[in-house]
Amino acid sequence: MAHRTGRRTTAAAATLGLLAPLFAACGEQGTALAQASEGEGRVALEEGAAPRRVREPLDPALRARLTRGVADIVARACADAEKCAKGRAPRERIDVAVHVRHVASGQELVAIRPDAPQRPASNMKLVTTAAALVLLGARAEYATPVDAVGELAGGVLSGDLVVRANGDPLVLPDGNGAVEGRLAELARKLRARGLARVTGALVLDEGTFVEPGPGPEWPSADQRWQEFCALASGLTINGGVIQAVVTPGEAGASARVDLHPAPHGLASAVGVWTSSGGGLDVRVGATPSTVTVKGSIPSGADPFTAEFAHPDPTGYFGRVFAAELARAGIEVEGGLRRERGMGAGTRLGELRSPVADSLALINAESRNGVADQLFLHLGLVVGGRGDRAGGAAAIRAALARLSLPAAGLVQVDGSGLSRADRVTARQISALLAAVIELGGVEAGVFRDSLALSGRKGTLEDRMKGTVAEGRVRAKTGWISGVSALSGLAETAAGGEFVFSILVEYPPEAGGLNTSCFKPMQDEILALLVGEGP
Repeated sequence: MAHRTGRRTTAAAATLGLLAPLFAACGEQGTALAQASEGEGRVALEEGAAPRRVREPLDPALRARLTRGVADIVARACADAEKCAKGRAPRERIDVAVHVRHVASGQELVAIRPDAPQRPASNMKLVTTAAALVLLGARAEYATPVDAVGELAGGVLSGDLVVRANGDPLVLPDGNGAVEGRLAELARKLRARGLARVTGALVLDEGTFVEPGPGPEWPSADQRWQEFCALASGLTINGGVIQAVVTPGEAGASARVDLHPAPHGLASAVGVWTSSGGGLDVRVGATPSTVTVKGSIPSGADPFTAEFAHPDPTGYFGRVFAAELARAGIEVEGGLRRERGMGAGTRLGELRSPVADSLALINAESRNGVADQLFLHLGLVVGGRGDRAGGAAAIRAALARLSLPAAGLVQVDGSGLSRADRVTARQISALLAAVIELGGVEAGVFRDSLALSGRKGTLEDRMKGTVAEGRVRAKTGWISGVSALSGLAETAAGGEFVFSILVEYPPEAGGLNTSCFKPMQDEILALLVGEGP
């Protein structure tokens, strides 16, 4: 159990000879320097995709100047990191990859180790969401069927009521955990179809979906109760996350504690008292047996919201749905049962949720569990299997559709939480460019799903007061030893570029993400926005 205090959240042209020492100072290999000629460093998209609307070739001197400027920023940040870490992060152990591409012309602006596979942290969410838009389109829906397996006559189903897994995270687009109403609506529709009693069970058919459990190379077990470690499964609700809202009462009285979605099906150790002063001290968490919300909250304080992972997302869905069936007047005599591959039945209803509703939660709010649900859903829809191998195959299919290279890509989840994930900066920027070039609803939905510098999401407090404020739409990323920022930006001159900045450093050198690499990323974006074409 852990304590929680709040809710998330120069103008001369450079030459390769001049730039090489700067790259070497940060552990660069000297083999992926920025290319000065237009034909070098281009991705396969330009050979296989629709023709671009090409403008005049970009000024080579401008491109060289931007590359040198970025390299200077990278070199300073690496030197600062080595100093701050007191020897725990030597320069040769810091890897920085940067790829920047001008959208209208398709020309490369900056390339520093762009083809080196690196851990992306939450920047993997961009790969997942972009692939979903490419493969499914912006109007796609999760569709979770509910079937009667048995004879239905006179309001009585002599058999089982079967819910077939589809991977829907079942979230509300504003992130509110009170999502029970979605299942209540489905239950009312089933009642309207004449269903009043089920002699069998409410069966949760998990089909080909992976058994809920920790992903490969996840954080340590003592962190897995936290919201960012929510388990993915074929059937879940609120992305497998319990939301607790604690509202203070009068001093000395109990505070109100609301838990959603409900019921969670676990024993409750809940009790928060209202103090007359002092600070917030609320501890939350869940084990396989018990949900805990304990501590104190000052009178007059704003309601406190905390989120944490449910240990059994499939069972969580089943308990909430069973409660809503009962509330709608449908009696299920056989309780809950989990199966795989139930036989055919008669379709009674379907729960449908727009995929687009979950994209902002994935990209702007960085909900890992929701991203992992989308990854499994893509595996089911594209390859017929809702597991990690199916999700990875779907991502490769999206890259192939766009004629983008998959070499070096390793994806075992949709979120980037796993340390086994690998991707290159060029792959991320190329995929971003491809989605933007789709245009229409897809490009609009993707842009809107991203955090906005100085304004929204995980970038709300970054780049404020700089030329980049309000101009950068991107995804942040951090796990121990990894810092990332990728997205798209509008230049002061009215142009647009896509970019990916991936950093790996020794995990034991804690604190460098905030002290060195976030400022480095923000400075790079300010340079590119202010001076880019």
